[in-house]
Amino acid sequence: MNKTLAFVIVTLLTASTLPLTASADASQDIPANAAATGVHNSLVAALTHANLVATLQGTGPFTVFAPTDQAFTDAGINLNDYDTPEENATLSKILLHHVISGEVASTDLSDGMLATTVNNDRVKFGVTTAGVTVDGANVTTADVQASNGIIHVIDKVLLPPGDIPTIAQSTGIHNSLVAAVVQADLLTTFQGAGPFTLFAPTDQAFTDAGVDLADFNSPEGKAALANILKHHVIDGDATASTIVNCGNATMLNGQDVGFSITAGGVMINDANVVLADVVASNGIIHVIDKVLTPSDEAGDIPRTAGCTGAHNSLVAAVVQAGLLETLQGPGPFTVFAPTDQAFADANINLADFTTSEGLDTLAEILKYHVVAGEVPSANVSDCMEAATVNGNPLAFAVDGGVMVNDANVTLADVPATNGVIHVIDKVLMPNATPKSIPQTAHCNGNHSALVAAVVQANLLDTLSGPGPFTVFAPTDQAFADANIDLADFTTPEGLEALADILRYHVVVGNVPSSALSDCMQTSTVNGKSLAFTVGADGVFVNDASVTTADVNTSNGVIHIIDKVLLPTDTPNDIPRVAQCDGNFGSLVAAVVQAELLATLQGDGPFTVFAPTDQAFANANIDLADFDTPAGKIELRDILLYHVIEGAVPAANVSECMVAPSVNGNPLAFTVGAGGVQVNDANVTATDIAGSNGIIHVIDKVLMPTATPNDIPRTAACTGSHTTLVDAVIQAGLLSTLQSDGPFTVFAPTDQAFADKGIDLAALDTPSGVAALEEILLAHVVAGAVPAANISNCDTLATANGFTLSFNVGETVSVNGATVTGADAVASNGIIHVIDKVLDPVTTPNDIPATAGCTGAHGSLVAAVIQAELLETLQGDGPFTIFAPTDQAFADAGVDLADYTTTEGKTSLAEILRNHVVVGELPAANISDCAQEASLSGHVLAFSVSDGTVMVNGATVSTADVATSNGIIHVVDKVLLPNNTPNDIVRTAQCTGSHASLVAALGQAELVEALQAEGPFTVFAPTDQAFTDAGINLANYTTPEGKEELIDLLKFHVYVGTLLSSNIENGASITMLNGDNATFTSLESLEGATIVTADVQTANGVIHVIDKVLIPPTDGAGDGSSDASSTASDADEEGLDWVLIGGVVLVVVIAGLVVARFARRSGEDVETPKDFTGTLQNTTGTETASTGYDATTGYATQAASTGYQQQTYQQQAYQAAVAQPVATQIVDDSALNALVEPEPVAEPVAAAQPVQAAQPVQATQPAAAQPVAAPAVAPVEPKVVNQWTDDNGHTWRVMSDSSYRWWNGTDWQKV
Repeated sequence: MNKTLAFVIVTLLTASTLPLTASADASQDIPANAAATGVHNSLVAALTHANLVATLQGTGPFTVFAPTDQAFTDAGINLNDYDTPEENATLSKILLHHVISGEVASTDLSDGMLATTVNNDRVKFGVTTAGVTVDGANVTTADVQASNGIIHVIDKVLLPPGDIPTIAQSTGIHNSLVAAVVQADLLTTFQGAGPFTLFAPTDQAFTDAGVDLADFNSPEGKAALANILKHHVIDGDATASTIVNCGNATMLNGQDVGFSITAGGVMINDANVVLADVVASNGIIHVIDKVLTPSDEAGDIPRTAGCTGAHNSLVAAVVQAGLLETLQGPGPFTVFAPTDQAFADANINLADFTTSEGLDTLAEILKYHVVAGEVPSANVSDCMEAATVNGNPLAFAVDGGVMVNDANVTLADVPATNGVIHVIDKVLMPNATPKSIPQTAHCNGNHSALVAAVVQANLLDTLSGPGPFTVFAPTDQAFADANIDLADFTTPEGLEALADILRYHVVVGNVPSSALSDCMQTSTVNGKSLAFTVGADGVFVNDASVTTADVNTSNGVIHIIDKVLLPTDTPNDIPRVAQCDGNFGSLVAAVVQAELLATLQGDGPFTVFAPTDQAFANANIDLADFDTPAGKIELRDILLYHVIEGAVPAANVSECMVAPSVNGNPLAFTVGAGGVQVNDANVTATDIAGSNGIIHVIDKVLMPTATPNDIPRTAACTGSHTTLVDAVIQAGLLSTLQSDGPFTVFAPTDQAFADKGIDLAALDTPSGVAALEEILLAHVVAGAVPAANISNCDTLATANGFTLSFNVGETVSVNGATVTGADAVASNGIIHVIDKVLDPVTTPNDIPATAGCTGAHGSLVAAVIQAELLETLQGDGPFTIFAPTDQAFADAGVDLADYTTTEGKTSLAEILRNHVVVGELPAANISDCAQEASLSGHVLAFSVSDGTVMVNGATVSTADVATSNGIIHVVDKVLLPNNTPNDIVRTAQCTGSHASLVAALGQAELVEALQAEGPFTVFAPTDQAFTDAGINLANYTTPEGKEELIDLLKFHVYVGTLLSSNIENGASITMLNGDNATFTSLESLEGATIVTADVQTANGVIHVIDKVLIPPTDGAGDGSSDASSTASDADEEGLDWVLIGGVVLVVVIAGLVVARFARRSGEDVETPKDFTGTLQNTTGTETASTGYDATTGYATQAASTGYQQQTYQQQAYQAAVAQPVATQIVDDSALNALVEPEPVAEPVAAAQPVQAAQPVQATQPAAAQPVAAPAVAPVEPKVVNQWTDDNGHTWRVMSDSSYRWWNGTDWQKV
């Protein structure tokens, strides 16, 4: 009878196995297709309400952007609100705003594209790597084909846009604009059909422009206001994608605007587009940050230059020097614009101007090309000068063309909105005296004869050269007095004689009048000397009186004299000048002894720092000690250290200047209130000119050295370390840092001290000085460490024992401070300039930096950056991070390319947060079975054994890596978020009250089985329960005993998830050993009380019970006999109706029954399969022991330790939406060892369904998810049992004794 009933039931099931398709296809029209999806009920209802169904059932084709039901809910659209003709018209307009006439596939869309909907409004598309949007709605499913068009599913309802004034009014930041439009009587125009493109200034832009609408109330004012507003409007569409760099557009007022596109964004004239492509019903709005002033020119000076194609270097330099905003200002300016070729010819490389000093220099060069105000070429005249923005003048020459300084104007009068541009062929170098010597003389008006002579003698180019020269310039009267007639000098000999005369008036070098002294002589260009007399009667050169001195030029200086000088030999070279002075006997004697006289009588020019006789005496230099070959060499070296090649007058000496001496070592200068020093010698007299150079008198003999300045002095000379030097002095470290060293100092700038908020006055106490000393010493490393010796992740110990850590990439940083200037060499070490004050720390690197420097966490650091968690993990913390190695990421198959979407980044961040614990958790504080909440809110479970720490199955390979904001423990696996990381066995092991159970599982070799995927429900007796039951594991060591122990333990295991919420009084469940167990109450199974329910684990659930469950003995009947008895009862009670229905159905589908059950190999009904495929037969012969130590983790646990129920998160059982459980196909022999040979003919009436919310992973594909039940549904019977047959079909037995089969879409009732 059991077999007959089984066949009849299966036949009923088979009769209803034909699947029903509920999804739509391409043969349906758009409304039918939408209705069939199940997610567009609101849309279809709205179309019906608005009488648009017939329209969208037309031939089309149409493209419909279909909002989901959730989108309608989010939009708050209730069809009950649309019950009047006007409201229905609004609804119709909304719906038709989702429809485009024609087929528009997703491949036809482009970023920024506009399309007109059926209601004549427009929508804008965004196409990025993240997906497609339409007016801000995401296209979640594209290209759903219907018979009359295409459907794109979107997640928002699209509302038709207003016109341009309406949208501007709605933003809240264009009130001034809208008021101006109304006042200018342009509202109707801008509400017209268009399309228009409006560049809409914000209210702040109107405020910044000082536009007061009250000033535009008159008819003329309104006309002016209308002109301004029309200058913001293009007649037609101009989306951001259509705007090109250097493009122009004609506005409604007829005047042009120009566009610029840079890395910073889009600009129209001088306004930035801060928000682009706001779609209106009649056009496009681009929000800008300035009011556009109508102008006939389309671009300001930088844009005009940038768009020529020949001034890229100039524009790049302007940007780099921070002058862009200045030259975009109202001006007006006149810019002399060097071409790209001019920059190339000048060998100007902008990369050489990236330092603070470099940027200042670059800015000064550029400002020298700019004149405030407009200077058209028509206003330029010969000899004119104009002051530039940097304060120095430009000089103009007009003679068949225009020159500015020495550059030719190749194109004049290029207009811009804020000035005029003149293109030039050279870069101008700032000069306070831009005119050359000939040009200055020419423009003086008193030297015509001199200039004519220079031209005739072919010396014009020479005296226009770089120089510098000193020219003693005779006046026209002087030429007349000398009876010099230029007509007498036209022959070759005459020209040479004229040139010789002129050269005798020229001294190479800049010799100001202050450099002239009595007895002084100097050599002229023709090689002969000039002798000077300086007295009460004035200055004389030879016999001519200097009537006007120091007329400065771009290439030298002019002294005007009243006579023409004729060449003569009057040499007064440097030694002669020294000798004439009377205070340099020792110096001159030393020069002679060292055989340097001829050298210092050479052409030079030289600058000699001349020690006085007293200086030689103070230095105890006795020339007799140097009267040997070696002594002469040493003396020569000392003397040459006092000589610089070239003329360096005192005026050219500046504070901290360094100049190389002839012996190759540098001289360092100090200029202050106390005067000028060179090295440690005071300059007591300056600018004593000789025929071949200049002498500066000093009071000490200088000893040669390669580094004249020590570290404090070097720092003081940077100009940006005043605070550092003051701090060193205040902390009493000056003498230390002036000592031999060597030291390496990382020197914070003044700005760095200011940024740190360090107030030296506040530290002027004993404790403050001590703190300051500690801070400063944390910047000092013993030894010289040049930048070339520093590599990424290097560390150095500071002088006071703290740590410096380096990051070397495009820049070098130390403890987070950027090295802005490296390798400043001092006499006792090296200075590296940094932009921050360093705190004394032993762990300078934060967690990401520390991980980045291990060499084994590249994947982790990359993931942190990608997940946008870098700033978080660089925060104060502290954090503890369990850091997977690169190998761990590889083993986990984590490919960061799979996490680039918004959702992917969210998932990646969740994974990474699961490795982070807030607070510091050193390894010493981790105990076995401890748990911590990760930053993601999930559980991290620890095991500690033999000194090895594991977390969620990952081994801590390196512990307690200290960082500035926490601790790193290196792990060998990626930890995936999990609130139940421990399996059933480990969970039981960690309770402290299940040692006997765990030991029994180990002895029965069931540990590995209960560590499988499951899910399982285990009714876990406590240790007390084992004691009460008198169970002694020593009695179960024989094969028979082990078999009995296995049977006993399996009687505590139910395959599947059974939560307490699904337990019914009197219900029976089949346990793993095949016996049935009955709930005698909601809290009691087989007389054992469930003392703690629903303890979640990684592979199932534990219910703690207070008794050991004893399987029924053979005499009492096992589960199979019970099931047979139950089946027999069912046979007798329901036989009549089953047979009647069966006879009819058997006749209809007997063939199908035979076909389906032919594969069952004689089995009457499919026996429920093992869920894991790992619970193997352990009742036979002895098998190899798993080696499981049941006492592990228990030796230190008190037996009375209670269950920590609060550490587990309970999950509600959702029986109403249970999914089919996918099972593994296992070998029949293994299966037969686990279940009784006789199948269960009928499920236990009150059994609860397997928890479907946690399906077991299958080796075959899992069945598709069932469609969610309708909102209103009849009460469904509960699931009693569920299994999957050999053909992969999933079956259920319900509490009303019906059977159901999963057809891939829903459960079919049989």
